Amino acid sequence: MSTAFDPPVRGAAHGRGQRAFATVAALLGLAALARMALTVEGAAAEQAPWLLLALAAALLGSWYFLVTSTTTLDATGIVQTGLPERRVRWDEVAYAQVGGLPFARRLRVRTLGGRRLSFAGADAALLAAFERVAAAHPVPQPAPRR
Repeated sequence: MSTAFDPPVRGAAHGRGQRAFATVAALLGLAALARMALTVEGAAAEQAPWLLLALAAALLGSWYFLVTSTTTLDATGIVQTGLPERRVRWDEVAYAQVGGLPFARRLRVRTLGGRRLSFAGADAALLAAFERVAAAHPVPQPAPRR
């Protein structure tokens, strides 16, 4: 069974619910950081704004990569953008399986080199492609014991 996808299958890595939850959590986190910035007193008041600004930047960066990440399956392999970017070529795949929670399905891949990767998919086309990859690269069954 072939795993080359032509045309490529591309979609959001995370579902609407996950992105909405991340947005609400980021807004609450930013509100908490802003409140902390207003209540810092004493010797820490000089360094606190810079630390809180760095924390806010890290929070916004994580949120941005979560809500904009995409997963693509094409003729060469699988790529998921985001933080970190994940990439594997078809000739590196030892086996693959679909798993995860019902609202957050994942394609778990093990490479010939032993590396384990997990790719997220949120829409029906990606999930169907994940099932196709898992069927083409089944998990090896252990040899029977004697």
